[in-house]
Amino acid sequence: MFTDLIHRLGLSLPVALVEELELHKEKQKDQNYFLRLMEADEIVELVDYMSKIEAYRDMIPLWSDDHSNYIGLYVQGACKYRICYIDHEETDVSPAFRSIRSFITKIEEYPDLDWHDLNKDYPAEFEVSQTEMNEDLACIDELNRMISSDQLISDDIRCQYIFSIMALTPKGNLNSIIKYLDDEDMFVQERACEIIGFHTYIPAKEKLVKISKNGMHNGKIAAKRALERIREDRKNEI
Repeated sequence: MFTDLIHRLGLSLPVALVEELELHKEKQKDQNYFLRLMEADEIVELVDYMSKIEAYRDMIPLWSDDHSNYIGLYVQGACKYRICYIDHEETDVSPAFRSIRSFITKIEEYPDLDWHDLNKDYPAEFEVSQTEMNEDLACIDELNRMISSDQLISDDIRCQYIFSIMALTPKGNLNSIIKYLDDEDMFVQERACEIIGFHTYIPAKEKLVKISKNGMHNGKIAAKRALERIREDRKNEI
């Protein structure tokens, strides 16, 4: 199926990746999965629709929860071959899984779980290998280059690129995203608070306190939540 699909879409994907999808398709025939691997015609139809929306042009949807939400594979661009969630209500296409293999392994282990209940690769809860870190930093560098080189970049696309940068940022490099706490885009400020809260990054605490009092509406709420997570984490260490 997927060899045909790739040909229909005019794509070129690694043979190993296509084989992983084919093997997973066979497993889905024998067991029900909450996240269903879609049929080729469904995917082609969705790709045609999504190609008209700039935020989705680098990916193809492959899985569905049958509630108008999809799991997509980046097939080009800085985040190539990573996995993201395509939400019908709120756009956030930051990578959540490092690869097809990583995602398939997770859903084959937990076939009954919805996307939101799965433990993701990004943001990384633990330190990753040097090789993986280098891959993520290279992706971040490319996203930053795309932002800085396009003077006509839309606010929406800039926001999506920064969401991806923050999701991909390794634990040892969190200081590089503190600048986004001062971003003029309220969604960027909000997400920066969320990511810093996820990592319970103490060096950003003073900045979070300021945002919780004087930030934009979304930022204030997210900063308060981040501070609460940091407090809880400190309690657990005592």
